[in-house]
Amino acid sequence: MLLGGADRTSHVFGRRITHRYRGRLETVLDRRNEGYPTLRSYYQTSFVKQYEKGNRLLRTETCLNDTHHVAIGRHLENLPALKERLAATNARYLEAQAELLASTIDAGYLAALAQPTLVGHRRIPGIKLHDDRVIRLLEVLLHAGNFVANWTSREVHARLLARHRLADSEYRLGQLRYDLTKLRVKGLVERLGRTRRYRLTPLGLRVGILLVKLRLRLLGPLGSLAVDPVRRPFRTPNAVEAAFRQVNAALDHLCDALGLIPAA
Repeated sequence: MLLGGADRTSHVFGRRITHRYRGRLETVLDRRNEGYPTLRSYYQTSFVKQYEKGNRLLRTETCLNDTHHVAIGRHLENLPALKERLAATNARYLEAQAELLASTIDAGYLAALAQPTLVGHRRIPGIKLHDDRVIRLLEVLLHAGNFVANWTSREVHARLLARHRLADSEYRLGQLRYDLTKLRVKGLVERLGRTRRYRLTPLGLRVGILLVKLRLRLLGPLGSLAVDPVRRPFRTPNAVEAAFRQVNAALDHLCDALGLIPAA
């Protein structure tokens, strides 16, 4: 639950830790509009405080009002143990922030995946999201049955033709083996010994799910929506279709803001 006004925002936890818990259990952001906000996370009568000092340092302090809250007595000989406990609290707080605020930037993996690979003097094309053949192959390889028994290239070919209702002339076995080679050189598929049995590698499992879902669930529908935004009404409207319509409206607003003409 978020509380506050123009100068303060508080995040209050929904319930106490136990029925015996006493004290505050919330995170408060003070003076957020003054340029020097202060973040406090309360636990019972103590709190971790974070603020900017000297326009360049982020200071983190643990303020303790009752040492018994950290299972340490109040005698002076307990001061070293108390300092270690408070330093550990600061470290955990910063680690939690680092994990929550961490973001992954584009390291160029998809672009590298699309680049051709040289194997000896042979140039093998990369994997692209608009390559229907490779996306279909990955979709079949991700079938749950592949985790139980590894398939031969002929078994994969038969399942792919049945799955996508293709004729053998539309996607030949030789083409499938060529596409498997493209996946192998990228480390997504491995061949078992000298057999013609293949299976996804751990990397292939993760990347395969990403590529298939990105193409079939997101880029494909969004691309169709951008080209032809006028959709036929569904007999049973669903949340996915409603969400795509919202995306279409947002794209129109973006085009207006950029001075572009939205799709008619």
